[in-house]
Amino acid sequence: MEYEEAVEIKATIWPASGRVQAELYGERLTYIKNMEYGGAEAMQEGDGICVFVGPEAQPDYKIISIKPEYSPKVMELERII
Repeated sequence: MEYEEAVEIKATIWPASGRVQAELYGERLTYIKNMEYGGAEAMQEGDGICVFVGPEAQPDYKIISIKPEYSPKVMELERII
């Protein structure tokens, strides 16, 4: 898959947890992270996010869910394997 050039953002990322996410993702839960982002960059489901890799590498996570009703936005990321 082709991704656009990386843009640095400031976000808070933490592991997915809790009963709802466990029920939703099951065994995939270990590959899911939550991200809180309040910046101006437009993001959509399917976009790649470089969490543990540099901007020159292919993204190691992708956005699988965006909850725009929260401010800042809360997104769910899934590790790209």
